[in-house]
Amino acid sequence: NTALYFLSTNLIIFFELASTFFASNISYAACIMISFLGHSNFTFKVKNIEMIQLKRFLALSCLGLLISNLIIFFNANYLLFSSYLVVSVITITIPIINFFFLKYWVFRA
Repeated sequence: NTALYFLSTNLIIFFELASTFFASNISYAACIMISFLGHSNFTFKVKNIEMIQLKRFLALSCLGLLISNLIIFFNANYLLFSSYLVVSVITITIPIINFFFLKYWVFRA
């Protein structure tokens, strides 16, 4: 899922189909359900998925999207690094944050 986000965002930017902000948001949104299914079935091996887990996952996804957008905003207004570098930072940062929230909040045993 992380690779899918990274690849799709960078392709959208490369082909100039959207700004970094919109490319990231499009890719992030497209990956949400894929990520939920992957994490619940493979990463955390949840036997019975409950609605509360989906709700928590969606809340975490919104938090991740907010952090992603803040990184993009901060870069666009202050740092001015390459969009590819910013996407790389997001690709590293969000999964690290997500793992701990997924393990100890969303899919806690």
